[in-house]
Amino acid sequence: MRILLDDGMQLGVGTGIGNYARYLGESLAACPDTEVVREDFAARGSRRAARLRYLHYLESAAYREKLSHFDVVHYANYAMPRKTPHGTLTAVTVHDLTAFSHRDTLPRAYAAYNRAMVRRAVKHADLILTVSNAIREELIARFPDAAHRTHAVYPGHYDRITAGDIPPVYENKALTGLENRKFFLFVGTVERRKNLGTLISAFSLLTRVEQRDDLALVLAGRDGFGAEAYHALAARTGADIRFTGYLSESDLKKLYREATAFVFPSIYEGFGSPQTECMSCGLPLLLSDIPTNREISGDYGAYFPTDDPEALMLRMRDLLNAPPDRNALRAVGKVRLAPFSWHAAAEQIRALYGAHRKN
Repeated sequence: MRILLDDGMQLGVGTGIGNYARYLGESLAACPDTEVVREDFAARGSRRAARLRYLHYLESAAYREKLSHFDVVHYANYAMPRKTPHGTLTAVTVHDLTAFSHRDTLPRAYAAYNRAMVRRAVKHADLILTVSNAIREELIARFPDAAHRTHAVYPGHYDRITAGDIPPVYENKALTGLENRKFFLFVGTVERRKNLGTLISAFSLLTRVEQRDDLALVLAGRDGFGAEAYHALAARTGADIRFTGYLSESDLKKLYREATAFVFPSIYEGFGSPQTECMSCGLPLLLSDIPTNREISGDYGAYFPTDDPEALMLRMRDLLNAPPDRNALRAVGKVRLAPFSWHAAAEQIRALYGAHRKN
C-alpha cells in the first residue's frame, strides 16, 4: 500500500499536528507492505499567503495526477481538495471542533476557514479519524451522515520527555533561578482555549494564601490568540509568573522532572498530549473537568471546574504541602499509557484504510 501523508504544512512546526504527522508517518512506514511518502509542499512567505498557495495547490491538476499514484492520501491537518482520483482513498484526521463549539477562542477569519475545511473534509473524505472518543461523538452529533466513516484512534505517547538524561541547567533565560523555586507548569500555546486566566488567578491566590516567596508559575509555549490579556493579567498579580516562549526539548525535559505539578486548565481539547507526557514521568496533573481530559487521564489526575480559580488554588495547595510519591504515580501512569501506542495506532489506521478502500 502506497500512502501519501499530507501534514498541511505542519511538520516543520514541530508541535501539535506536526508531531502527529511525524510519528504517524514513521509508524505507518514500519507496517508490512506499506510505503509512506510525505507531501513536500514548501510553505513560503507569510502564514496566510502560504495557506492560500497550499489550498490552490490542492485543487490543481498536477496534485490530482500525483494522487493517482497512491492507494491512500491521508490529510493529517483536515484540509483536503474537493476532488481526488477515483482509485485513491482519502482519509482525514479531525483533531477537534473548536471552530464550531468554541469559535470565540479563535480569530474570526481563521475560525470561518477552519469550519469550511472541516465541513469539506467530512463531506468528501472516505475515512474520518478523530483522536478521542469525545471528539468522535461530537463530530457525529454535528454530522450524523458521517457516523459510518468516523473512527476514534488514539495517538501514541510522545517519548521526548523520558528519553535521555536531565540537563543540569536551563537554556532559556526566562527559567534562570527556577531550580531554587517550587513551581507549577503549563506547556502549550498561550491562547484563549487554554483558559490560562483561571490558572493565573489561582496561582495569585495561592501566593497570597501561602505567604511564600519561593513559588513560581511557568507558562511554556508560544503566544497565540488572546495571549496579550494573559500577559497583562500576570503582570497585575505581581507574582513570579514566567512566559518562556518556545522551549528546547532539553528544557521541557527538565521542567517535567522538576515541577511540583502540571496544570492543564483548557476549556476544550481534542486529545491533550501533555497529559500522557506527565504520566510517563510521574508528574502530578491537575486538569479542567472536561470530557476529553476525563477520557485520557482517568484516575491519574485531579480535576477542577474550568471557571473556579479557588477550587484550582486548593488543588495546587494540597500538592504543594503534601506532594505524592512520584514513583507510585509513575506506576499508575504506566497503566494509563497502555492505550496510547503509535505502533497500535498505525496498525489500526492501516486496517481502516483497507476496510474503507475504494473498489
